[in-house]
Amino acid sequence: MELEFASNHLLNASVSMSEASQLFGVPIGRKYIQRLAVLRAIDKFSQLYGHKALRLHPLKGNRVRQYAITLTGNYRLIIEKVDEEKVKIINVEDYHGT
Repeated sequence: MELEFASNHLLNASVSMSEASQLFGVPIGRKYIQRLAVLRAIDKFSQLYGHKALRLHPLKGNRVRQYAITLTGNYRLIIEKVDEEKVKIINVEDYHGT
């Protein structure tokens, strides 16, 4: 699948474990890299539903067309479906609040 990034920080973190760890911390940075590898390895968005460990779920309200993928604990990778073969990486966040 083709990936697009909402910021240069997210793009740089996608190709370097040290950048990802610096931006998010080691555990979240590691999961970020792993989840992006899964996204790159699949062909179509619908295939994400076959990966139960991702816990892909759609967001609601003003976040329609956005989805969350579990990283660690409350941290999620927020993606937006552009089309069946492309997603945009929006953010990594704890949208549940702590």
